[in-house]
Amino acid sequence: MSSSVAQSAKVKSPTRIPNVITRVLSWGYGIGIGYQNRKFDRGIGVTTLNRRVISVGNLSAGGTGKTPMVHWVANQLIQAGNSPVIAMRGYRALPGEMGDEEQEHRSALPDVPVVAQPDRIAGLEKLFACHEQIDHVILDDGFQHRKISRDVDIVLIDASSPPFRDALLPRGFLRDPVSSLARADAIVVTHREMVSDDELDKLIDWVEEHTSNCPIAIASHVWECVSIYKWNGEEWDRHERTVEQIKDEQLVGVCAIGNPEGFFQQMNASGWEVVGKHSLRDHDAYETKTVKQVLQLLKTSGGSALCMTRKDWVKAQGQFVTMDGLRIVVPELGFEFQSGEDALSGLIVYKR
Repeated sequence: MSSSVAQSAKVKSPTRIPNVITRVLSWGYGIGIGYQNRKFDRGIGVTTLNRRVISVGNLSAGGTGKTPMVHWVANQLIQAGNSPVIAMRGYRALPGEMGDEEQEHRSALPDVPVVAQPDRIAGLEKLFACHEQIDHVILDDGFQHRKISRDVDIVLIDASSPPFRDALLPRGFLRDPVSSLARADAIVVTHREMVSDDELDKLIDWVEEHTSNCPIAIASHVWECVSIYKWNGEEWDRHERTVEQIKDEQLVGVCAIGNPEGFFQQMNASGWEVVGKHSLRDHDAYETKTVKQVLQLLKTSGGSALCMTRKDWVKAQGQFVTMDGLRIVVPELGFEFQSGEDALSGLIVYKR
């Protein structure tokens, strides 16, 4: 893809601030990011841990599938006999409480320790003192967290929101300029299911222009099965179903993730009857007012159940306990690689 085509694409803005202002702000943001990156490139302010470090991150703000990718990396390491820890910032977690992403990690990988705090280095060093068997660190959302040196930098790109249609914050959603892709060790293009073959080919050509011959994997987000939770007045009963067994339901979708439209599109693509949608800001805490709005939508739409991501479920389950018989459908998300899985696995498990 030529740069002229890329630059002509319309940029979707995360703010209502006029473009004439956000262009200037993005320019200033880019200068600041460039200054920081040049310092990190020279090793200034970078700590090297005595464990192997694998970073999973992206260029943009919002969801690209980092959580299932972190789980995939952790399982690859575990299957190879390693003992990983997941290190993350713990974004939007209340003091003394776990954030939604930390809860999701602990639920999916109960035997993998999680360090969730802004000072990841301090948290990791404290953990290492008690758990000497830990031999790998997985940095969740680590591409911009360059204070920790890493052995492998994996960058995820959402095929439905390619960087060449984007711009730096706050005009667009990019947290790093596209030139930063040059330091990636592997690229994983996610949400392949949401784009055509032609769109995918254009994106791959663009990625190859901006990277240094690193492996490129292609993956789709798939719902492997569905968990159905029903409140019995005292606790949530859980039953597992296939995706096909949900087609007779009338569902109201609700989510607080970076890419809500991707979730709603996947509901439709699964052949489900979606009678209502309610999107919240990323990491929303599901406060009482929000819960009332969601339950009102369920009532007025005639829906038979709510449908939400597991990221939403781990923090919302305690807020929906006032309605006997309420049913909540939680798709279990996984990765399905179309190409590049073996090369990516080899990069993760073995030192180069």
